[in-house]
Amino acid sequence: MLAAVCLKEWLKVRWVWLGLLALHLGMLLYLFIAIRHQFRVEHSEMIWYWAFELRRLLYEPIQYLPLVTGVLIAAAQFGPEMLGGRFRLSLHLPLRGDLLVWSWVAFGALMGAVLALLDALALYWIIGRWFPHEAAVSAVRTALPWLLGGWVGYFGATLALLEPAAPRRLVYLGLSAALLALLFQHRGYQEYDQVLPVLVGIALLFIPAVILPAHRYRHRS
Repeated sequence: MLAAVCLKEWLKVRWVWLGLLALHLGMLLYLFIAIRHQFRVEHSEMIWYWAFELRRLLYEPIQYLPLVTGVLIAAAQFGPEMLGGRFRLSLHLPLRGDLLVWSWVAFGALMGAVLALLDALALYWIIGRWFPHEAAVSAVRTALPWLLGGWVGYFGATLALLEPAAPRRLVYLGLSAALLALLFQHRGYQEYDQVLPVLVGIALLFIPAVILPAHRYRHRS
């Protein structure tokens, strides 16, 4: 049954995910070309000064890419389910409701995680071509809040789509927006190293939270 559920979810998100894959590859290629161009038209010392003295993030163009990815995957997964009452029909499958919903979100989160891993590896490789290993590691650690933003965007959009009551949708969107605002307050390198474990712990609370709107949807009068 779980294999059939995963196949169903893949059929729903495959074109959106492939489009996002192309978008990620395009943005990473753009980042590579942009940094290479800077090294060709400027002295290396000047770029080093920009990056490490002025704390300019050379890879800032990709910061919102994981967030957009998470929201679009959630919309592709749960938008069709909420049209015409399909979600209610799915909850009558011979599988526990909580396991069914968790299998859906696990699949969607995994699809987003694959793209996030691609971003992290590509970012390490791109920065490592022109800067020391320590700078490449620092780039990935600096980008971790952005990658976590993709998780929050996915689960926040999922909660809003599954919730049958409009006031609660606004609450979920407000909480998600507040957490996202915290994740994008950076001004330099690795500023979230100390607080990121706390933010990750808060973000993990979205996992049990998705059961609540599904339960209300199933049992609403």
